[in-house]
Amino acid sequence: MIKSLVHTPQSEAEFTRQLNDEFWCAAYAHKLRWPQGFVCPVCSTRHHGYMQPERPLCRGCGRSSSITAGTLLHGSKKSISAWLRALWWLSGERTSVSITKLRRHLGFNSYQTCWAWMKKLRVILHLVNQTPCRGVVLIDAVAADDRDQGDQLLVAVESIARGRSTGRLQINVLEVLSQEVITQFCRQAVSQGSVIIVPGRTPFNAFHLQEIVCTVDDSIFHHEDVLRISACYRLWRRQQKFHCSARKSGQDLVDEFCYFYNGSLYTDRVHLFETLVSVALNHSLDEVRSLAERSAAPGGVL
Repeated sequence: MIKSLVHTPQSEAEFTRQLNDEFWCAAYAHKLRWPQGFVCPVCSTRHHGYMQPERPLCRGCGRSSSITAGTLLHGSKKSISAWLRALWWLSGERTSVSITKLRRHLGFNSYQTCWAWMKKLRVILHLVNQTPCRGVVLIDAVAADDRDQGDQLLVAVESIARGRSTGRLQINVLEVLSQEVITQFCRQAVSQGSVIIVPGRTPFNAFHLQEIVCTVDDSIFHHEDVLRISACYRLWRRQQKFHCSARKSGQDLVDEFCYFYNGSLYTDRVHLFETLVSVALNHSLDEVRSLAERSAAPGGVL
């Protein structure tokens, strides 16, 4: 079985050493992409048991494939071990991600290559953030910057307890706040069966979702949690010395903040790393284009 070929490292140092072994990286990626056995991307035949980790061969149609075929990493000329090292670096970052940091970690000479890789890593980072909030979820909107003008941040955050502790976070940047946008955001950011708490002002008090219980709560405690999140975001942005340009105040920067915030909820670095690899190998470029098209539509929210 392919799982028996993959020794799970017991420490971060051992994990770092294993990432230099191309065969181990291929077997590890194979396990995360096809945990129940290789599925041929051409004829969809499932193969249980051991298959060649690097170039799986389909016994049905006779075609060979690759671990990255049809994934976000499709078409890359770099080895799977290089991609895993990049995702391992991403799992260990605690402040911000940048082309300079990635270039230093991987030792790439080409700035253009790192720029292309960073675009894919940001897509992976965005998809990791798409896990819906659940349970009791606070929904509110605050200004994106201290001037209280321009874009707004539509925030969804899990309320764990009244003792200043919150769970998973999702944020979208909006130019205009409307009932339609709030409805779409709640459907994508909150799982069914949850309870949403919204402020009692327009347009929050006017929308309704059949699959999610909605409660209006004007108490100061509800708003304080969202204000605390927005304050953390603004402080993080200042500490990282991001310029308040249109691009840097957009969704990519908010996604990065949510990634670091939600990453702290994982049990350990290995768990987060496995999540990043699974997302990279189980999503296609077509899915990403579809998400981009939906967000570009009128009132669209990712």
